[in-house]
Amino acid sequence: MSVETRTLVTSPSLLMPYRILVAAGVFLLAMGAIVSPARLWAALLWGGLAVLGVGVAALYFLAIHAVTGAAWATSFKRVPEAMTSLVPVGGLVTLVAIALGAAKLYPALSEQGAESLPVFKQMWYSSAFYFSRSVAYVGVLSAFAWGFRRISRRQDEDRLIVRTYQGRRLSALFLILGSFVVVLSSFDWLMALEPMWYSTIFGVYNFAGIFQSGLAALLLILVWLKRRGVLEGEVNRDHIQDIAKFMFGMSTFWMYIWYSQYVLIWYTNIPEETVYFTLRMTGSWLPLFFLNPVLNWVVPFHILMARAPKRSLTITSRVAVVVLVGRALDLYLMIYPPLLEAGPRIGLAEVGALLAVVGLCALVLVRTLKGASLVPVGDPLLEESLHHHQ
Repeated sequence: MSVETRTLVTSPSLLMPYRILVAAGVFLLAMGAIVSPARLWAALLWGGLAVLGVGVAALYFLAIHAVTGAAWATSFKRVPEAMTSLVPVGGLVTLVAIALGAAKLYPALSEQGAESLPVFKQMWYSSAFYFSRSVAYVGVLSAFAWGFRRISRRQDEDRLIVRTYQGRRLSALFLILGSFVVVLSSFDWLMALEPMWYSTIFGVYNFAGIFQSGLAALLLILVWLKRRGVLEGEVNRDHIQDIAKFMFGMSTFWMYIWYSQYVLIWYTNIPEETVYFTLRMTGSWLPLFFLNPVLNWVVPFHILMARAPKRSLTITSRVAVVVLVGRALDLYLMIYPPLLEAGPRIGLAEVGALLAVVGLCALVLVRTLKGASLVPVGDPLLEESLHHHQ
């Protein structure tokens, strides 16, 4: 990447708005802690999981690309590699929310709340075991993120084909071990908010939302870079179309899992299961419950069905924004209903978390992007990717 191109990505004038966003977000979080301290930890959990999810989705994108031997995304793979740097950031915020807000968020971690649980759940949610697992989740995912970036950057230096095979082996390991972490962390960090409820498909459901939101974030970043004249020759309309197709497919998969979880619980009508949906389909939660599939499936599915919209930078970026808003709403509906008896609320803590998340993600991404060439010049599949066409 040339000096001029690097300056387009890392100029102080570009970074200042994001620093202001972080500062404003932290200030609002502090004010929210004074006005409604009970919601501070929920807001941090909401923001932390959103950031962590985008980073984990980038890991999945890179791993799938590597194990399948695909070449089409090689020319811009430094962008999802930079996105993996969000894993430790989001993980740290999540751990802070869990560690400091456990008494407010998780009834199962209190002695009084654990008494009503089955014996296995009492053991599973013992405080020491729970917190050690949470740290392990973040540590494992962060190690994978570091490993992906290290192998790729070393290949730029030595141009060895063996780095490609190292990346494939690491990717295969991540798809197995990382998926266990995603499923178990979904149970521990989200399902544990309502410890009596359970769903065996919940981990897959959360994975679908994570991957869909990560694809939307990746598409937005690439469109932003192209419009600033960066990666102009490395990312063409066919690359954008393929990412849009990926996002289209994942939105349908998300909807399939959403419907499967709902209809099976509705059909069996077991009180321990139906309580989850009963709460979210009561009172002022009901409009948000139905808005969720509209944002996460109806909009991307119908707009991206045809070929032309998937090749439009404007249309695909707008759909990506809708998907990210949908993911934020999906997380909100997973976290807040058991904590807000009076119905949905958006206050200083939630707005602060949103601003801080956007600003922090941008700053971390820019810092990681400037740490290596935006084009993986040592990757043997680069040339094929540069000439990618439908």
